[in-house]
Amino acid sequence: MRESTARSGQFCNPVEATLTPAMNRQMPNFGVGGFPPAFVRGTTGKDRSAIFAWLAGLGLNALELQMTRGANMPKHTCRLYRKLAENYGIRLSIHGSYYIVLSSPEPEKYRRSTESLLRTFELADELGVREIVIHPGSLYGQDEEEAAKRFVDGVGAFMEKLGRCGTGLFIETAGKLGQLGSVEAILDMASQVDGVEPCIDFGHVHARTLGGLSEAEAVAALGSRLVEFAARWPGKRFHFHYTPIHYGLRGEIQHRALSDIRPLGISGRSEPFYPRPEPVAEVLRRILSRFTAISETLDSQEEGGLALQNLCLR
Repeated sequence: MRESTARSGQFCNPVEATLTPAMNRQMPNFGVGGFPPAFVRGTTGKDRSAIFAWLAGLGLNALELQMTRGANMPKHTCRLYRKLAENYGIRLSIHGSYYIVLSSPEPEKYRRSTESLLRTFELADELGVREIVIHPGSLYGQDEEEAAKRFVDGVGAFMEKLGRCGTGLFIETAGKLGQLGSVEAILDMASQVDGVEPCIDFGHVHARTLGGLSEAEAVAALGSRLVEFAARWPGKRFHFHYTPIHYGLRGEIQHRALSDIRPLGISGRSEPFYPRPEPVAEVLRRILSRFTAISETLDSQEEGGLALQNLCLR
């Protein structure tokens, strides 16, 4: 097992730490990834801190902060966001850097990844965040089983050095075939390491399986697998991402909006992009534990979040 640069218990709040009302809520949380264009175009869009009031006004209660280029948010901004999230009942999560690659066979890249992830945990502590999402990384020319073993070794070393912590590290299903992140691999890796939990991105699953979630029955089958996992590992939480998606032979190409359609050949007919929100909401209704569902629908994140919430809670 490779050594991590993470420092045990220096900053991370313990599991017993007092959580905000939004974090204690047993009901699921629905929200958006990043700052939707509809918010940015509004009269308060230039003031990013207004996102909390904007989401609460829509009836959404979750925001995933996009730190995909690095954990660089000033600490005074973190403290402001934490206060606003508490005031408006918004559950915060973080999407970590794309450059965090704990499956890398290169020691220097692994070292830089653990340092970046440690900074993310530090900012999470300032923000009051309990959910950090990362991608496991590339297969590096190996089969998924070998890459998964390397990831488990790497993330296990990091989490051991980090110490017991109330913030979970959620590993996300991958959208491209050359990446580590099938549903089975994600669930298996999450089951092996304390503090590591699954993030199921329905759009990514659809793209990776080249259209595998087009039918409601296939989405339901995925739901059954998640319910089975939850029964076997009752201490694990779920985090979800949702978007319809455009895919090609290698998997994910682009997120799409709920209203986007694609032509079917020269027939003049068309169809929407999949997966659709209705069967996804049926899966979420079967998850008994608290979870967060983040919409990443193209330039319309709030529309996807509201659709899932309305379908799931009706």
